[in-house]
Amino acid sequence: MDTKQELLTRLQQISSEQLGVRQEEITEESTWTQLGADSLDRLEMSRAVENEFMVEIPHTVGERLNTVGETVDHLYSLIAVRKEISNIRIETVTRNQQWSEMLGIRTQVFTIERGFSYNPLPGPGETGVWHFLARDNRDAIATLSVVDTTGDCQVHQRYRLSFEKNDRVARYAQLAILKPYRKRDIFKTLIEAAESTVIRPNGFAMGWLLYPAAQARSSMLIRSLGFTAEAPLLTTEFGKCHVLVRRESSWPPFEESFPNIETCPI
Repeated sequence: MDTKQELLTRLQQISSEQLGVRQEEITEESTWTQLGADSLDRLEMSRAVENEFMVEIPHTVGERLNTVGETVDHLYSLIAVRKEISNIRIETVTRNQQWSEMLGIRTQVFTIERGFSYNPLPGPGETGVWHFLARDNRDAIATLSVVDTTGDCQVHQRYRLSFEKNDRVARYAQLAILKPYRKRDIFKTLIEAAESTVIRPNGFAMGWLLYPAAQARSSMLIRSLGFTAEAPLLTTEFGKCHVLVRRESSWPPFEESFPNIETCPI
């Protein structure tokens, strides 16, 4: 579905089915209140729309979409972003040129923008470290690394983490996205690529990462990707952070296929 009219027609059909209102009575100007939708109806509508259009509409966002037309506009923007994402490709970093591009992105995001002093990770070819680079055509736009921290008690204690003795543990590290490309779910694409090419094939049971405290509990990692926020607020090399943790062996909850293989987790 590419046009707003097509989106409107399908939304009218869904609304009619969910709310018991005749389709011809539903216009772009109709408010959900006028259509008889209470808070529970709005929640059910959001779920139906998410399933139909394969998008995510957080509850706080859905509450602000007061009319059918506003909802159509929001769906149109979400689908446009998804099309942009489909053009992003993820590379496994094996060459010095790719590594140099990764360091450039991280310096821009962490040092220049945020003023953090951070230690670069070991480069390509080091055991227990994997690197990913996202490109938009030829331009390097985002990076993510995965680090095997199994049995690294010093690191786990530093961030107040506790794992089972036999768990294989991976850290999603130094995820950085250039500013023009944020809010496009690229971080989700990178994490999914890492999961499908490193986490599952290597049998990691637990995954974790640092996330800026101010955005941690509202992030898509918690809302959609199965992570939970550990309670302690930590002062880290990347400022105030929570640790987000996920049991990898139970995620995803169903089989998925991952695409091409703002604030950033760190």
